[in-house]
Amino acid sequence: MPLGAPSYLIYLAVFTAAAAGCLVGAWRAYRRVSLPGVRRGLIGLLLTSGLWALCHVGVLLSPGLGLKVAFYEAGLTVGFGTVFAWLWLCSAYSGRALHRRPSVRWAALILFLAVTATKLTNPWHGLYFSAKLSAVPFRHLEVNHHVIYWLTSGLSYALAAVGFFMLSEPLRRAQVGGGKLAGLFALTALPLGANAVGYATPYLLDLSHEPIGVAAFALGALASRGNPSSGSQKESCLEEASRAGREARPSLVLSADGRIRNYNRAAAELIPALRGGTSRGETSPEGTPQEEIAGRHLEEALPRLARALEVETMDREEGPDGEGPDREGPDREGPDREGTGGDMSVEDMLDEGPQQKETLEVKGSGGESRYYRPVESQAGPGAGRLVVLQDVTERVLRRREQASRLEVLFNQSPDMINVHNAEGRVLEANPRFFEKTGHEEEDLQGMKVWDLDRSISREEALELWAGMEIGDRRRLEGTYRRKDGSAFPVEVDIRCLRMQGKGQFMAISRDITDRKVAGRKLQRERDRLETLFESLPSPIVRCRAEGGRATVEEANPAFAETFPVGREEAEGQDLNDLLVPAGQKDAAAEIDRRAVEEGPVEHQVRRVAAGGEVRDFQLQVAGRQPEEGPPEIYAIYTDITDRKRRERRLQRAEALFQNAQDALFIVDVESGEASDGGASGSRDGAARERGEAPGEGGLSFSVRRLNPAFEEKTGLESEDLRGQDPKEVFGAEVGAEIEEKYRECIRRGEPMEYEEEVPIGGETTYWTTRIAPVVASGETQMIIGTARNVTEDRRREETLRAAKEEAEEAKEEAEQAKEEAEEASRLKSALLANMSHEIRTPLTSIIGFAEVLGREAAGLELTEESPLPGYASTIERSGKRLLLTLNGVLNLSKLQAGQMEMEAGPVDLAQQARLAAEELRPEAEEKEIGLELETGGGPAALAEAEIVAKADEGGVQIVLRNLLSNAIKYTDEGGVTVRTYREDGDQEDGDQKDRDQEDGNPQEDSWAVLEVEDTGIGMDPEVAEVLFEPFRQASEGLSREYEGTGIGLAVTREAVAQMGGSIEVETEKGAGTCMTVRLPLAGETEAA
Repeated sequence: MPLGAPSYLIYLAVFTAAAAGCLVGAWRAYRRVSLPGVRRGLIGLLLTSGLWALCHVGVLLSPGLGLKVAFYEAGLTVGFGTVFAWLWLCSAYSGRALHRRPSVRWAALILFLAVTATKLTNPWHGLYFSAKLSAVPFRHLEVNHHVIYWLTSGLSYALAAVGFFMLSEPLRRAQVGGGKLAGLFALTALPLGANAVGYATPYLLDLSHEPIGVAAFALGALASRGNPSSGSQKESCLEEASRAGREARPSLVLSADGRIRNYNRAAAELIPALRGGTSRGETSPEGTPQEEIAGRHLEEALPRLARALEVETMDREEGPDGEGPDREGPDREGPDREGTGGDMSVEDMLDEGPQQKETLEVKGSGGESRYYRPVESQAGPGAGRLVVLQDVTERVLRRREQASRLEVLFNQSPDMINVHNAEGRVLEANPRFFEKTGHEEEDLQGMKVWDLDRSISREEALELWAGMEIGDRRRLEGTYRRKDGSAFPVEVDIRCLRMQGKGQFMAISRDITDRKVAGRKLQRERDRLETLFESLPSPIVRCRAEGGRATVEEANPAFAETFPVGREEAEGQDLNDLLVPAGQKDAAAEIDRRAVEEGPVEHQVRRVAAGGEVRDFQLQVAGRQPEEGPPEIYAIYTDITDRKRRERRLQRAEALFQNAQDALFIVDVESGEASDGGASGSRDGAARERGEAPGEGGLSFSVRRLNPAFEEKTGLESEDLRGQDPKEVFGAEVGAEIEEKYRECIRRGEPMEYEEEVPIGGETTYWTTRIAPVVASGETQMIIGTARNVTEDRRREETLRAAKEEAEEAKEEAEQAKEEAEEASRLKSALLANMSHEIRTPLTSIIGFAEVLGREAAGLELTEESPLPGYASTIERSGKRLLLTLNGVLNLSKLQAGQMEMEAGPVDLAQQARLAAEELRPEAEEKEIGLELETGGGPAALAEAEIVAKADEGGVQIVLRNLLSNAIKYTDEGGVTVRTYREDGDQEDGDQKDRDQEDGNPQEDSWAVLEVEDTGIGMDPEVAEVLFEPFRQASEGLSREYEGTGIGLAVTREAVAQMGGSIEVETEKGAGTCMTVRLPLAGETEAA
């Protein structure tokens, strides 16, 4: 420890003194500073600064490097904490709330912990500082600062600058001691110069000297006084400047005994005496010579402000809620029982706003007046008083304007207004009061309320007023006595108000003579309505609408007679539960709601009436809100069942009239004698004796309505013809005939039908008309008719008549043609018979002799050049060909003439195919082509089924031989294939399929199929159909390649058709042909 070095002792003494000064300052701040936020911030700043200085003392006193470094690190940590204590102090001192925000506090704590962590971990990363011992000027710790240190220092100085910025505003506003405090605060920044010297030169140690400046600031700030004559020993100049400077509004700081200690700039600008705007010998605007304001009593320096503050303080102390006369609610003070009354203005009557004596009026630079109300607060026992001047100019002006309007209302009110005290003495009244009562202002002297209102006694009035407090009101009826002694009923609204600082009563009265008269009239009406309620035949019920229910209060006798519920039974129950069906209760509740909220509602409903009958009602529901209690509902049920039935009948009749296909019309019948009174009766009798209808002589007819069908068929419009008579519509001659028909219908008194010719659109049309009279009260009122246009029927009749004649002529011609055809058929049959006998017999002999010649020639030993075998073969072949042609022609003729009998029976199609194939196989072998037979083909499920067709066996053989012979004839290479199989169509109903098979009946689309397919020459598909015509072939003419008659396919198609089958051709030229024959499939019973 270098005690012999003077510089060492000086450093040790300075930091020890700084630590002591900071700690002593913290204790004094705790004892003397009354502002809580400032006190906490200042104590925190002084404590952290004192601890920081003690850490420096530890660095100086420690013998070794490690201990010195430990104290130095502790000092850095505590020193960084002074920054946040400084910001707290500046925020509280300037009146801000940053130090009270949780988010700011958490941010500061996180920042402090982060910086502290970098300091404590410096031995590992070495980015904050490095230290070593130095012997010059004495043995001390020499520190080399690194990057984190400079970053932390820059952050600390930036935050400190923010604090200085916050302090500048209150110090600038405060008018007393602001400069001195600014200098003291600046002391905290002076050590920055010492730090810079110590870092840059060897003249000072490289240590933080901030605790020295903080100690100097603390001692100076806490020791300073605002003014020695202020009379307060509690607050320092530091606190006074804060209290005055933190307010933007004009404010003054007073001592406990009322001396001025400080004020801000806004107050100096508002009050000239605080600006020193007059010379010492002149009188200031506030009434005192201009001298130094600080330290003087407020009554002496600013007497008007002192008086306003005194009044405000007295009112605040009198009020139970401590808000004074400017509070919003009424003063709960009871009415003054000793008020003597007197002349009052309307503004005096109102318990509104600050009175003139509580406000301070200040003239502005432009001559306008502004009003301020002084409001003071106290920091704590013995602390100074802060007086803030609130600008209440707008409120004062607004309430003055309101008082002006209320004065107009008071004087021009249509109601009587009088003010009286708690003893009943009438103090003031408006002109309407004098007008209605006949009194004059002089009559108010000594007038009591019970002298004016004879319906209330003195004791009753005093008891009523005793139970009222400020803001209470009562409403009652009374009887006022005029000056002439007459009386009239009034409704009185009594209010207890605070007027002239006392509780008094304002009575607003209204003449209710007309209301009373109307009430008596209403009572009479109610009596009449009650009578009607009981005697009306329609059901009426009154209900109470509450909680979504319509509770029955009363019902008239008709209600119990109409519905299956008694009057006593219905009372107290929900009307909807009693009458409304379960599925319609929501709709009924909606009707009730609309009646209450929107007005009367009408609705048609169906309800079960007495006896269980369902009837239609017109429901009228009206709501009413009585003065007390829930809304009421009145429901009236008007039975409209008969009317609905009539409406439905009329609707049906109208629908029939409009939608009828026939033309309908309605004609009004009017009698010219109907207005002759009793004379018409005698004329009607005479008419009956003559066989005429009553009043027939003077009948007139006019069109009333036409239906759309009438308009469409005639082209006439109902609107154009309405009111016209038949003569105007159809002409005089036709109209007279129509009117005569109408009169005849009226004479008969029953419907009549007739035909008539009517000219329409320039041409004559024919109509069948049916009319009927409509009789009411013994007289025909109208004629209803229907007309059907039969013009086309007439034309069709003529056409049919001509057609009938032509048909008869055609019939005669047909009969003649039939006879000719029968004769031709007879001749044809005779020809065929002759051909069969005359040609077939010799042809058979020729063929037989040719065969014999062939055999004989084969047995002779003839030379090869001998033509005899060839001639015999040619004769035989040509004869067979001719016989085949003859058979084909005969078969075709018989088939077409129906002379060949086809007996439908079960035919085994596969067996017939085998027989035909075996018969013609030699021809196929001769041409060296194949002939194959496939039976049971088709779908796998049907492969094993027996194929039995319902056909004629001979017909099947004709079909097979023709198809096979053609296939062999036109096939030179490949072969011919014959297939038989069963073909079943799809059935949608599987059960039906099973039943058909069980019954042994084939399905409608099941077939026995025969296919003959060859690989021959084929043909064009376009010419395939003509092959089925007689004597037609694919190649025709003398040069055709293949011989044949051309009638084989015609015979085949005719045979298939007569067996109920069909034949199809699929062919392609050069590829071959496939002939498919479908024959009905025989049932199982037939096949068996």
